[in-house]
Amino acid sequence: GQVLISSKQNTPNAITLTANKGSTETIVVTNTQGEDEYAIKLESTAGGVDIDAAAAKDVNISGGQVALVSKDNDASAISLTANIGGAETIVITNTQGTTPHAITLNAVLGGVNIDAGVDDDVDISGGQVLLSSKHNTASAIGLTTNIGSTETIVMTNTQGTSESAITLVSAAGGVD
Repeated sequence: GQVLISSKQNTPNAITLTANKGSTETIVVTNTQGEDEYAIKLESTAGGVDIDAAAAKDVNISGGQVALVSKDNDASAISLTANIGGAETIVITNTQGTTPHAITLNAVLGGVNIDAGVDDDVDISGGQVLLSSKHNTASAIGLTTNIGSTETIVMTNTQGTSESAITLVSAAGGVD
């Protein structure tokens, strides 16, 4: 049959599952034969879901495909934040993907903002770095600095030896 656990009181912690006898105890929820996408489901129809672990421990989520989808039409609908100390980092790694789009940032209808602290660099490197505009407008690609009178813009090709080591091409217009 089925096992149903139901609360009969409208109180905080109406249902709790607690282990509190020693440092080696665990709580395991296992579905051995269920093959449905929702073989184990945590659902809160009116409130949130809070998953929390101790500061030095991991929250490990793994599966065939991990999909993180927001149901809220709001700023920061999905947020990945580290905010504990100066040594923290956020790393997105694809270890074995070999396609040109192994990691993709895609804003279908909006922009993409990459920002760093005032004294920190934005480092973009790879086999070939391509910047392409999808907008038919003036300043479709802009390289601008506008902070102070000592700023410069430098374009350097360190090892290229051909006459076209740095090339500016305007296929239909001029170069000003």
